[in-house]
Amino acid sequence: MRTPKLTIFAKQTGVEIAPSEKKQNGKPQEGRVAFRFFRLATGQPHIRFVVEPCEAFEVSRKITQLQAAGGKATFTHRFESADGETVTRMNVESYQRNGKAGYAFSIQRGEESINVPAPEGEFLFAAEFLKQLSVAQSWVAWTEPEAPRQD
Repeated sequence: MRTPKLTIFAKQTGVEIAPSEKKQNGKPQEGRVAFRFFRLATGQPHIRFVVEPCEAFEVSRKITQLQAAGGKATFTHRFESADGETVTRMNVESYQRNGKAGYAFSIQRGEESINVPAPEGEFLFAAEFLKQLSVAQSWVAWTEPEAPRQD
């Protein structure tokens, strides 16, 4: 089975974009899109940021918009657990430094942050990939309820 996946590598970091699933007890599975930010050094933790298909489409739209006009977009997720609230922020940005345009994906969770610069072509390809993946991952596993037996 082939799974669509896009990985963007920088010098010491990377981000992988791939399909994912939401699984909860007693509820049907649903399609999602996962961003996995990582460092290339061995043993370093990675940070996952899982979004609904419509959020993936919004990230795609923002990338295209930022490439044309510059700026930064932030997507925030909050998660409650027994350890308290966890806040994760993912950014996509287009910036100007020293007369050169640059593009990046970054993520921050607590004290941990990972920044992945990307060339313009890969930045725009990520937008198109997310656009397509958002549609492909818009599904819910549904099974036909069993019909009552007639004896």
